[in-house]
Amino acid sequence: MTFKVPFSTLQQPKDAGGTALIHIMAKCTNLFIVRMERQGQQTDNFTADWLTKWHLHGRTPNPPDIRRIPTKLDYLYRYNIQAAYTPIRGNLESQKIYRKLLYKGLLTSIHAVAGLHEMRIQKLWPDTDWIQVWKNLSDAPVSDNTQCVWYQFIHDLIPTNVRLHRINVTPSNTCQQCAAIDTLEHRLNVCGEGRLIWQYMKTILARMLRTIPARTSNEWLLRPHFNIWPSKRNHAVLWTLANVVISRLLQRTAPKLQDFMYFLFRSRCKLMNNRLGRDLVGNYLTVLDPTPTGR
Repeated sequence: MTFKVPFSTLQQPKDAGGTALIHIMAKCTNLFIVRMERQGQQTDNFTADWLTKWHLHGRTPNPPDIRRIPTKLDYLYRYNIQAAYTPIRGNLESQKIYRKLLYKGLLTSIHAVAGLHEMRIQKLWPDTDWIQVWKNLSDAPVSDNTQCVWYQFIHDLIPTNVRLHRINVTPSNTCQQCAAIDTLEHRLNVCGEGRLIWQYMKTILARMLRTIPARTSNEWLLRPHFNIWPSKRNHAVLWTLANVVISRLLQRTAPKLQDFMYFLFRSRCKLMNNRLGRDLVGNYLTVLDPTPTGR
């Protein structure tokens, strides 16, 4: 599944709502430093001679003296600056481990200078425990496709008519099925039999949590920042919420309550047929009723 998302969001760690995409600048600098160190270890090499002439083997003085190397030798000039802030590889340290530590150090330096990018959704809801939201998203025992859809929903990336009308793509911001304002909340638990479905789900979640439906927050679908004990119960709640999202947002027409209950029951059967799935949710999903209302 492909969808647009800011590049800075993709570079965020997974526990911060991103996908831990490689930072291009840090990666290129990492490769440059490792390459220069290898060149310096060779013999009969012009680069090695230059490194020896200006004492660039190992760590250089901090702060670096940028006047001692001609700017015409740009690669040596830059290496002189970088070597002042990068660690030296230890004698017992493998090349792979050293490159990882070097990359992390460069990434920390870049973030310290440029600052961490705050995502749009975090600015809209600053009081939300986003660390717990991203942890729950990654812990949800669902398929990658379902997790991807929920990721879009939490980031508010679904192209609703409200968003499309704001950029003049659609003539109206109303829903094509019921003429109400087409927001994410409307698509999820209002349009069609959305209210009945969500009331049914609140009853199911209340049974899992041994509480009353009124204590099940509507916000859990948009921002699941809860931490329920034990972990199997938490996984079961996450699985249930994720399936509500996938069933409501991927279908062209809003499903009826009976169709949704069948969908949920079939999804539970697939999960329980997998031993790993059974270990993650335990017996908490047995509260799902396979018989639709009215039969």
